[in-house]
Amino acid sequence: MAVTDKERKLAATLSDPVLWGQAYLYNRDGSGRDYWLHQVEDLRCPAKNIIHLDGRDVGKSIVLSTDALHYAFTTRGGQGLIAAPHQGHLDTIIEEIEFQLDSNPDLMNSIALTKYGKPKIHRKPYFRLEFTNGSVLYFRPAGAYGDAFRSLHVGRVWVDEGAWLTERAWKALRQCLKAGGTLRIYSTPNGLRDTTYYRLTSSDQFHVFRWPSWLNPLWTEDREAELLEFYGGRDSSGWQHEVAGEHGKPSYGAFNVEQFNLCRQDLLEYQKIVITDSELRDCDTEEAAHDRLEMLLNLTPRSGQFWVGGDLGYTNDPTEIVVFQEMEIGERTLLKMILRVHLEHVSYPHIAQIIALLERYYTPAGIGVDNGGNGLAVVQELLTLDKYKGLELEGRLKGYDFGGMTRLAVRDGKEIKKQTKELMTSLINGALQRKQIIFPSDDLEVEDQFTTHTYTLRDGKIIYSKGNDHIIDAVRCAMLIREEGNLDPVGEEVVSLKPVLTNPIFI
Repeated sequence: MAVTDKERKLAATLSDPVLWGQAYLYNRDGSGRDYWLHQVEDLRCPAKNIIHLDGRDVGKSIVLSTDALHYAFTTRGGQGLIAAPHQGHLDTIIEEIEFQLDSNPDLMNSIALTKYGKPKIHRKPYFRLEFTNGSVLYFRPAGAYGDAFRSLHVGRVWVDEGAWLTERAWKALRQCLKAGGTLRIYSTPNGLRDTTYYRLTSSDQFHVFRWPSWLNPLWTEDREAELLEFYGGRDSSGWQHEVAGEHGKPSYGAFNVEQFNLCRQDLLEYQKIVITDSELRDCDTEEAAHDRLEMLLNLTPRSGQFWVGGDLGYTNDPTEIVVFQEMEIGERTLLKMILRVHLEHVSYPHIAQIIALLERYYTPAGIGVDNGGNGLAVVQELLTLDKYKGLELEGRLKGYDFGGMTRLAVRDGKEIKKQTKELMTSLINGALQRKQIIFPSDDLEVEDQFTTHTYTLRDGKIIYSKGNDHIIDAVRCAMLIREEGNLDPVGEEVVSLKPVLTNPIFI
């Protein structure tokens, strides 16, 4: 029987992930999916082992999800694993894949059904898709040790943000890939040298793609200028890693991942509250805004000793406020995070109202905030306006200049000072080492930030990574306002500054 043109076209479409994606997938505006030239090169690359050094906004998640869906749709009995350091990374890919399933009935019809007629889309304990052709896509977070990988044996693996996988997770991941299987690794480099990801980018066994952010067709001179200002120039590690997609200057982990994970627990009392400007737009008066914020916070009065930290960004930046409860357990002192308030596009008068409400419900022993962004304006409002005088925040509310110095002691009439941000970081590290601080295990953003925060050395100075650190900065402020009561300006106490718990390796 002769093969028709329609059959030839269908066969060509099914065999080519680019043609298949254009035929089956959609953009968020409803238009048909099209691919940039660098994405086409990746999707059609025949290499068994592929690794990326990518800047931000180059479309790597689109490529990964396209290749995974195409593989499952066209491979009978295929098994594939989409892996990432944390669940938060996976959620972005899962959201894209679910959008595509909802947008194309043919794609949804390729999902197998249970005996009750429900699509085999499993969400617990991990996300999993099963297809009518017997293919299965597994989505697993690595965590610290890669435990979620150990029960799998698959023919293809896609790794997102591979630079952040721990060495134990890499070992577990490698063992679940069948001999002769395909491994595709996508990531923005982080400058860490003593990692499997770094070594694989120099391996002869891997085809290496380098995608700087300016490959995005929407890249403009204004966007370039904005990022140059944010990261501090082309020589900064932030620009090199996040924009240029280069290993750049050697970087080191600001926090020890294993020690951080040992300090995560299920906290039943923990609350995460998100407030956006849209929830306050119809508040015409200050009283209406106050009442709305009090309702959104939904707090109850608590007894005990509390510390508040805040990274108060500009209106266009997120604001993070954290509350720690200090507890005495036997002879140990524990600091437990019980609340995180995430604010988006919220103006500084409303931020001041929120802090005033936290004061009302918790009466914290100290409130520390970053003086940058809205911080200075918020502090001035709370300390000078008559409506806040009754809070008596003088001495308990302080704004910190992260680029400044903090006095630790006086020796022979001379002040001993340390760079404030280094001191704050060392306080967190000390608490992690002593298992004195407890973070909620179910807040994935806290995990993501603490396990990916890095620093570089420039002329002997520590330069911390920027961008994904708002929660960390809020914790920094809480730790320093608490510690200030323990810093004796005339005593003999020496505060140990150990900003890093990883081994610097220079290449």
